[in-house]
Amino acid sequence: MIVTSTVGKIDAAIGRFEGPLMAYMGKEEGDFAKTSLKKVLFNVKTSKHYSESVAGMTGISDFVATNGPVPYDEGPEEGYTKTFTHQVFKKGIEIDRETIDDARLLDMENQSGNLIDAYNRTMEKFVHAPFNYADDTTFTLAGKSFTCVGADTLALGSHAHTSHTGKGEATQDNLLHGALTVANLKIAEEMMNDFTTDIGEKANLFGDTLLVPYSLRNDAWEIVQSVGKINSGDNNANPYYNKFNVIVSRWLTDTDAWFLIDSAYMKKCLFWIDRAPLEIKSDKDFNTDGWKIKGYSRSSSGFTDFRWCVVNIPA
Repeated sequence: MIVTSTVGKIDAAIGRFEGPLMAYMGKEEGDFAKTSLKKVLFNVKTSKHYSESVAGMTGISDFVATNGPVPYDEGPEEGYTKTFTHQVFKKGIEIDRETIDDARLLDMENQSGNLIDAYNRTMEKFVHAPFNYADDTTFTLAGKSFTCVGADTLALGSHAHTSHTGKGEATQDNLLHGALTVANLKIAEEMMNDFTTDIGEKANLFGDTLLVPYSLRNDAWEIVQSVGKINSGDNNANPYYNKFNVIVSRWLTDTDAWFLIDSAYMKKCLFWIDRAPLEIKSDKDFNTDGWKIKGYSRSSSGFTDFRWCVVNIPA
């Protein structure tokens, strides 16, 4: 959080509380950041531009067994391109003159805390947007409609992802509709294993992470932490024991949806780009004598390729 200007320097009444209040707001933001999944899921970058474009590369052919000259490819073809256009976010509060005069610091902390809570809550909704709207191409948050598509202009979970070059599979599917069970997890694994690149080569992806809503936490942990096969009287080993990293989120809105993720490739496809981190400014209103505190930030987020995730949305 950046405090870019202060009114306390010109108003003695406000100046008594400005330092403690700004410190309190900074602590509130920092505490929430410890539980946010933003850095767990996204490749977080910064930007100095109006927008950022990320182009996928289709890859090159295999190495050649030869003692002759090195065979050079002209270079990988450029795949689909995704443009991230930064969005401005704003919100403010006003602490009335009486609260300031009466030195009601706890009330001021509560009001300023609400501002930081609103910012954290809004950003976390955008963190989870690719998952909460995994089979949609648009969504509405913060009073505005946004697209929710990858570089191929399709939703994250789709039955018909296309190839930019036409050299790979005509379409690829990463959307399933099964509940979180051992049998359905095996189907999701096999689906990810069969993904190919844009030039038709094996994608070499490995599902190592399960992202699940809070309601499925016990189901996920039972699958991953049971030494023996679950729901079985046999003493056979559980092939999924300690195989997956389980991420449980309270911000996933579909209580049945779950996601099999290649965490390494996810970081190459799922981006959060900060153009301007949260800034806090304050001023005194000439007419009301109230203390106005406002927040401003600017960022963009989304995904490029789909292959890092198998989406499971039970019917």
